[in-house]
Amino acid sequence: MSSSSKKFTIAVEGNIGSGKSSVLAHLANSSLCDIVAEPIDSWTNLNGHNILAMLYDDPQRWGFAFQANAQMTLAKLHAQPTKAPVKVMERSIYSARHCFVENLYRSKILQGVEYEILKDWFQLLISNGSCHLDLIIYLRATPETCLQRIHARKRSEEESISLDYLQKLHECHEEWLINRHNTNLSIPILVVDANQTKERVYNDTNTHVENLVSY
Repeated sequence: MSSSSKKFTIAVEGNIGSGKSSVLAHLANSSLCDIVAEPIDSWTNLNGHNILAMLYDDPQRWGFAFQANAQMTLAKLHAQPTKAPVKVMERSIYSARHCFVENLYRSKILQGVEYEILKDWFQLLISNGSCHLDLIIYLRATPETCLQRIHARKRSEEESISLDYLQKLHECHEEWLINRHNTNLSIPILVVDANQTKERVYNDTNTHVENLVSY
């Protein structure tokens, strides 16, 4: 193990239902990792407003407001200091921009001017280096697998999620992390087959987290 005091930041990315929460819960058992979960509490209770549920209920009305808030809350988590060698984030400001904002725009839920505002807001938030990542772990699962897992966990906010929606998000993740279209992203990416058993997914992620801090 290196004696360096360097800190590393990893983002665990993937579609809804790909297994991110399970991977983070597993990595939480390691003394190497400080787990930073997606700020669901902030999204379901913004001074009494459940903007996540509002987004799913009426995306045309609340898509821009939700994504503006999501980018801000995720930027705060990026800047949050850690004492552990590795900060492990559940999603990042980059997937908010390249997957969720992009999908809303392609689906004609975001207006052109809203899309441009969110793009500029994203560039401002990442401009000072506070949103740096050392590695992205992409949990790559089929939309069908994701939908099965969503149905199994029965979260009330996710009841309206369809296979078509998951397929569109999958395409955005593939373009961003596999094809690297129009992102100028130089962050190393580990692609993990998230259709396989949890044990194999855990083994793949464990190995690479340990390798990141070992020399």
